[in-house]
Parts: sequence; structure tokens; C-alpha cells
Amino acid sequence: MSSDAGPSSVSEAAPDTGDGAPTAGDGAATDGDQPRTQTEAGRSGGLLAPAVVLVVVAALAIAAMTGGSSSDEAGGAAAPTAPVSTDPPDDLAEDLVVEPDPQQQEAIAEEQVSPEEARAQLDALATRDPDDPRALGEVDAPVVMVEWADFLCPFCGVFARDTETVLIERYVDTGILRIEWRDLPFQGDEAFLAALGGQAAAEQDAFWEYHEVLFEADLRRDDGRMGRDFLLAVAAELDLDVAAFEADLDDPALTERVQGDAVLGQSLGITGTPAFIIGGYPLVGAQPLEVFVNVIENAAIEAGAELP
Repeated sequence: MSSDAGPSSVSEAAPDTGDGAPTAGDGAATDGDQPRTQTEAGRSGGLLAPAVVLVVVAALAIAAMTGGSSSDEAGGAAAPTAPVSTDPPDDLAEDLVVEPDPQQQEAIAEEQVSPEEARAQLDALATRDPDDPRALGEVDAPVVMVEWADFLCPFCGVFARDTETVLIERYVDTGILRIEWRDLPFQGDEAFLAALGGQAAAEQDAFWEYHEVLFEADLRRDDGRMGRDFLLAVAAELDLDVAAFEADLDDPALTERVQGDAVLGQSLGITGTPAFIIGGYPLVGAQPLEVFVNVIENAAIEAGAELP
């Protein structure tokens, strides 16, 4: 999980790859090769102000302690991020030390937000849409976990199979937590197709059933299993309208939804999956269950909720 890359620029044009997916290089999105969209805002509400984005990027970097599918190293693991010193090294030549511009410092200070304000803006990324078929849990749950993930990311699979099931039983089913899914298909065209399949399943209110089947399959990039025929077989297994599901795979509106999720995630500085915002707190990687429990319960207590 790379944590040193900031928000990426977004091109307005999406090249045609023949299957409705934008080009994603060798399966890992980078600054110059990433999911693209025709609208930079992506989802309603637009993007965060630059000062807030910087706060988020810093928080994500600090939070990145374990592996995830990364734009720098797909399927790699990240080491804990060391604190960054703002003091010049002792051996730095004096003539290379530039005195800060007071006016520039004042301008930057005016743009900064407090940690509380930054957290509130992150928490506001949860849509709490009662009609969202990719959300689990009560719309008014005290804590919302927004998850950016990739169906072909091995660490996303670990989280889905080993941790998320426990969180659903312990917190979603008891009204404490709501989970909202966002697509961030770093693993290339196959991952983008899988994300489209999730959108198509959501059109028939079967997203979480689709989610379970795909992560149980433990798919990997270039393992030869992911493709249109595989997704149609999944749709048939879930007793969906297969013809409508297949048509949705080619629907430009669904493609734009995937792109919108990805652009928003990358604008926040997310460079790997899975990545989460839980009650306004950023968390990166397939962390141990205890880490999620701690963050969720602290956020719930702060919201005045009684834990089960």
C-alpha cells in the first residue's frame, strides 16, 4: 500500500477498450494512468477543498499500516509510515535553507481546517441514501463506514471474508453501523468489469449477494477466470434477470458510476484498497478485526450510541 502519492489529476476522456472499461494500464492506477470520468466531481456533493484533501492524505498515510492493493504495487504490503520531520537535516548546507515567506504561511494557515472539521467533512462523504442498494444497515445508524474496494484485490477479499462478516453480525445487525460500498478498481480492466457487475447486480437489489459470491471465489488479476461469461454465470446463480444484467454491463450510466467512485477516492489521496472512512476516521488496509472494533466503537460512543 503506497501512501506517499497525493491526489491525481483526472482526464475528461475515457478511452474505449472494447468492453466498456477505461484503460487502467497494467492493472494498477497511477498518476498518469487511472480510472477516468467525464465529470471531475463524480458523485453529488463534489470534491473536498484542497486543504481538506491534504489533511485526508496525511491521515491516510499515517493510517497505512498493513497491506492492500496499491497503485504502486498491486497486492503488496505496506510498512508503518514513519513520522515526517519538518526540520531541516543538521548537515544541510545553510545556503540551501530557505526562510519561509510570512505571507505564504499566513495564507496556508487560513486554508487549514481543524481535525474536528476535517473529520466532519470526511463523515459527510457518507450519503446515507435510503435507496442505495450497495449499502448495508440502518440509514440513521450512528456510524457509517464508507469502503473503497476492488473485487480482484486479495486484501479486499481477506477483509470481506474474515472481518466484514463479523462487523455485520456485531454492529450492522444491531443498528450501530452502516456500510456503504464505493468502487476503486485498481486491478485493471478485469476489475473494472467486476465493478460493473456489482453495479448491474445492484440494479436488481442483489449487490451484497454478488459481493459474497465474488469474494468467495477469491479472484485475482490475470488468473483467467474473470470475464463476461463468468459474470453471467454469477447472475444466473443468483437467479437474476441475466439478459437485463448483461445489458447493464454495457450501460454508460453504470460505467460513469464506477468512474465517479474511483475519481472521488483518488481525489482523497487513496492509492490502494481496501480503504475506509469510519465515522470520519480514515483507515487503510485489511487491518486486524480489533482495529476496526476499536474505531467503530469509539465513533459510536462519540455519537452517543450504546454499544451492544
